Amino acid sequence: MIGAGRSGTTSLHHYLQEHPDVYLPSVKSPSHFYCRGMAPDPDPAIRYVTQNYFVSDPDDYRALFDEVRHETAVGEVSPAYLATVHAAPRIAKELPGVKLLAILRNPVDRVFARYVGRRRDGLESRPTLAAVIEDESRLPLVRDVAAGTYLAAGCVSHFLQTYVDRFPREQLRIYLFEDFQRDAAGIVGDMYAFLGVDPAFVPDTSRRHNASGGMIRNPALRALWTRTALLRARVRPYVPGAIRDRVFGLFTHDSTPLVLDPRLRAQLTALYRDEVERLAALIDRDLSHWLDPSSGPSGSRLPL
Repeated sequence: MIGAGRSGTTSLHHYLQEHPDVYLPSVKSPSHFYCRGMAPDPDPAIRYVTQNYFVSDPDDYRALFDEVRHETAVGEVSPAYLATVHAAPRIAKELPGVKLLAILRNPVDRVFARYVGRRRDGLESRPTLAAVIEDESRLPLVRDVAAGTYLAAGCVSHFLQTYVDRFPREQLRIYLFEDFQRDAAGIVGDMYAFLGVDPAFVPDTSRRHNASGGMIRNPALRALWTRTALLRARVRPYVPGAIRDRVFGLFTHDSTPLVLDPRLRAQLTALYRDEVERLAALIDRDLSHWLDPSSGPSGSRLPL
């Protein structure tokens, strides 16, 4: 699964992993075909992530699949593969017959979800989304590598094209996030069928994993969660996923949903108009509803 980030990939990792004939390593986002041979990033936050979470060494990457036994569908989930032009040629060279899954989301909602999630987790110091937009508007919107960005990461057509150019269409299955929200079991069942495993298996799709959520209501819990971001990152490799999920749920289950201010939504919708039109043509889907700035979820408005 090549992405995109903040489009339900963590939940899909769990749902796919439940199938007895599907093998996914417990490590989500090894991002091997993104980070292999990558020079250290000057941004210390990005450098920390690539050094501690990503799997750049080929032997270490192969070792992620040492426990494969009888499973017939073997793979991994790395949203960074849809944030670079370099992943597709590397994957095509080493795994030409691979089946690729992608899930796409309105780029305006993705930007907002990323900001809300990172603010909640203590990973974003800028106090408003408007400040983020102002900072990143000074940089190119379309670039060869957009991982770790807000605005540039929304231009996925640029990256998706690199897969369309290198793989037969029957090896690539593309979904929309809103369809997944509406019918998670149906989308996962279609993925099972595409991967050649029993589509009748029913996973537990009742829980959403790593949802951006909103603001943790309890001030003490909110402060504890945001101020321990670095500590959580350091211990993450040593804590089983089930325990991490449990702790995450305990802190974030009571949160105030947030929505994007209409003025910022209109600004971002205009910014992404060309991207949405390119993407609609590329995947042959009507995405005109993404260009309606009045369509947005309800909740508490996030300050500009």
